[in-house]
Amino acid sequence: MNANPPPQFGRVALRGGLVTIGAQGFKMAIQFLSVIVLARLLVPEDFGLVASVGPIVAFVGLLQNLGLQQAVVQRKDITNQQLNQVFWISALVGLGSAVVVAGLAPAVAAFYGDQRMSGITLGSALPLLLGSLAAVPLALMNRHLQFGQLALNDVISAAAGLLTAAIAAYAGLGYWSLVIGPAVSAVVALAAAWRVARWTPLRPDLKVDADILSFGANLTGFNLANFFSRNLDNILIGKYSGAIELGYYDRAYKLLLFPLQNINQPLTRVMVPLLSRIHDDKARFRDIYVRTNWMLAAVTMPGIAALTLTSEQIVGLLFGAGWAPVAPIFAWLGIASLVQSVSSTTGWIFICQGKTKTMFHWGIYSSLTTVAAFLVGLHWGAVGVAAAYAISGYVLRVPVLAVLVHRVGPVTAADFLLMQGLFIASSLLAWFLYLWLPASLTGQSDLLAVFLALALNYGIGLVFMLAVPQSRRALFTTLSNAARNVR
Repeated sequence: MNANPPPQFGRVALRGGLVTIGAQGFKMAIQFLSVIVLARLLVPEDFGLVASVGPIVAFVGLLQNLGLQQAVVQRKDITNQQLNQVFWISALVGLGSAVVVAGLAPAVAAFYGDQRMSGITLGSALPLLLGSLAAVPLALMNRHLQFGQLALNDVISAAAGLLTAAIAAYAGLGYWSLVIGPAVSAVVALAAAWRVARWTPLRPDLKVDADILSFGANLTGFNLANFFSRNLDNILIGKYSGAIELGYYDRAYKLLLFPLQNINQPLTRVMVPLLSRIHDDKARFRDIYVRTNWMLAAVTMPGIAALTLTSEQIVGLLFGAGWAPVAPIFAWLGIASLVQSVSSTTGWIFICQGKTKTMFHWGIYSSLTTVAAFLVGLHWGAVGVAAAYAISGYVLRVPVLAVLVHRVGPVTAADFLLMQGLFIASSLLAWFLYLWLPASLTGQSDLLAVFLALALNYGIGLVFMLAVPQSRRALFTTLSNAARNVR
């Protein structure tokens, strides 16, 4: 079986990308609604309890498919036999991961000194197995550029998870609603993936092509290293500051960084198969990557800057006065995430050109510097952890990542830094002008304050973008291509 996409994949990818953006908007709205609704139905301790277990489950979950899912997408040619091998290895590893998590339940409860953690850990094991069983169908859908269907499946599973969690929370199940919701979402996602992929595995075969295994091993190594920079903050805060403060941190993180991830994830689905097919054409590779990231930065960075500026108003509007401690955490995470929308896409460069070994080395460095920042900031609680994470990102990680990107090419360090620097500069100017607005205007209502911050940041960002030739070309080219394809 040759599992290649149709030859007209460029046009399909563009149209599929537009569908993906629309569907992803619905998914983001669902998850945004989830953050608000569940915050009204549950208490901070409920979120803190589940968030305390989350990093442990996430760590084991990194081994769900050993990076083989991305390998299926990245390779130019893949046979049905190779797909069958990937499926059975992924299924076996998923089963092992679920068993390991279940076996860790008593140790987790003992570590936190709370027997409730045991049940939460057991309940969190099921989605690991379900995710592994869906790995090959999802990879095939991605490889065949079925971006619209992938996004639709995401929306359906997210809606099912939210509805289940909300009903459970309303029924008084407390923190259990945060365990039940993801389990139901995983069941729906698995069923939807197999219904669309229409691929049938053969008898079990645990041999895997050496190139696929090497690619996946380096990618898994990066994910394992990157785990600490994504989850150790939860463990440290939960252990040393308690479940309530972790609950505040968890809400700030979910409110800001999850929507950002839900923009990058569907883009990755589109860009990895597309860029993998043209990685030998360096000029075209660079042009598509840079143009896509200019638009990504234009959409995300001014919005993040505005929400960071009005963190107190945002938290008050969405969560209520009882969640005021979330605001300073949210502000620092906002500063950290300003550059993450672009920085996180460097994985496209490494993966599509088969440079997962370089990606692995970067993951080790990024993890070590992030963990060090967490340990330094922990003295000041959740706010200190968020602040240390933000500062260390600009000082220790972004410059090094720029050097690595330049060495791998064809995207240059100048490309990478210019996209972020332009909108950081526009955000600083917007913040300065906002602070000069009369208090009678910004203090009139929280909603008006947020609107003014958004208008200033997007308006000044657009002016800066039009003033720079590279970003101006990216904007006009993207608008022209979108109009041509809509017709």
